[in-house]
Amino acid sequence: MKKIVAALLSTATIAGIMATGTIVGAEQVIDGREGETSGDVLVRGIIGEFDNTTPGPNPEDLDQWINVTIPTTALFYTTKASNHTTITSPEHTITNNSAVGVIASVSDVETPVNMKEVDLLSVNTVGAPNVTTIDLFEDGEPTITASELFRLQGNDGVNAGKFGFTGKATPVNASAELNPTFKLVLSFSPNVA
Repeated sequence: MKKIVAALLSTATIAGIMATGTIVGAEQVIDGREGETSGDVLVRGIIGEFDNTTPGPNPEDLDQWINVTIPTTALFYTTKASNHTTITSPEHTITNNSAVGVIASVSDVETPVNMKEVDLLSVNTVGAPNVTTIDLFEDGEPTITASELFRLQGNDGVNAGKFGFTGKATPVNASAELNPTFKLVLSFSPNVA
């Protein structure tokens, strides 16, 4: 009976590996006390250029799984209804093209210009069940602590996440346009667990 259960579990494990990808570090125990003296090991390989958009075994460098589409520019602005003190933005999208999940993080802001009238600026997830808010600037100065923004599934699941900006401003002259800028540094890591 134990041999039958072990054989069924081994078959189910191998089928699971084939269906979902490689299980890194998975092991099986061959126990001679149970009458077992052999076992099967599924061997998978990669021949040719690794394609991170299709399921397959993990490459040696897991960062090769990263394949995302991000916007080249993003926008925030103040609202006339708030006398230009409330900051809002359109939605911006990050799409995971990889076959495995990806963790998207905000890691830094660089080269801020004309931020002195920005009292508070945050980046937020949009449309997610749990909203994540990451503070970027306070009183015109960067306050960013590297933080996870969201996790995206592989390209056969929920592979797009949306973000936007919120905050407060104190314009010196609300009738004149000021154009603050900075680079939002996003980082990505594969989520193959």
